[in-house]
Amino acid sequence: MKTKTVIFCRVASMEYYRGNTEKDRPVNGGSHVDLTGEAHECYNFDPVNIDGEDVCLGFVMIARTSSTGNMTLHLEKMNGCELAKNLESVDGVTVVWCAKGEGSKNTRVVGFYKNATAYRYPQFQDFENDYCQQYNFVAKKEDCVLLPINERYTKSEWYVPMSGKNGYEFGFGRSNVWFANGENGSLKERDYVERVLEAIENYSGRNLMEKE
Repeated sequence: MKTKTVIFCRVASMEYYRGNTEKDRPVNGGSHVDLTGEAHECYNFDPVNIDGEDVCLGFVMIARTSSTGNMTLHLEKMNGCELAKNLESVDGVTVVWCAKGEGSKNTRVVGFYKNATAYRYPQFQDFENDYCQQYNFVAKKEDCVLLPINERYTKSEWYVPMSGKNGYEFGFGRSNVWFANGENGSLKERDYVERVLEAIENYSGRNLMEKE
């Protein structure tokens, strides 16, 4: 089985990701979130209409490159994109959004984009209320799923490993981005990635993006 192009992104934990509200504030999102209570990822599952199409704009905090000072998503590190070093974007990416909930000991998948476009450099979208959304990924609304809270924290298939912890030699390290190696990784890593992708493809439960 050929592993799809996939990237795991760690963000602050929220229930709905439809804006920072009194009932849904970002937590466990790093020092900036702790200090300000704000996070661009708070809109990761809040569809917007751009050029007549409903899409989600996904943000993950990326460290700045020491040589240029730019926040760069190294697309060529994604499985199957080794020749993309000079490309500004890559299509057909599965983005797996992960977070550590308040009081939780483990990082979990909170949702995913299928068939997303990933950008090497941050993109920006201005809105009428003078808010500017920074984002790294864009996907059609119908390709985006936000898992319910009980689904995230009770199902084993949504567990996300941390490299060097609990016996795992792969997973998130210090970076908020994990370029899951798929076919280039160890057998255990390949098996893990394929299980997650299978869970994503087979998921038929509730999508929190569908407002009640």
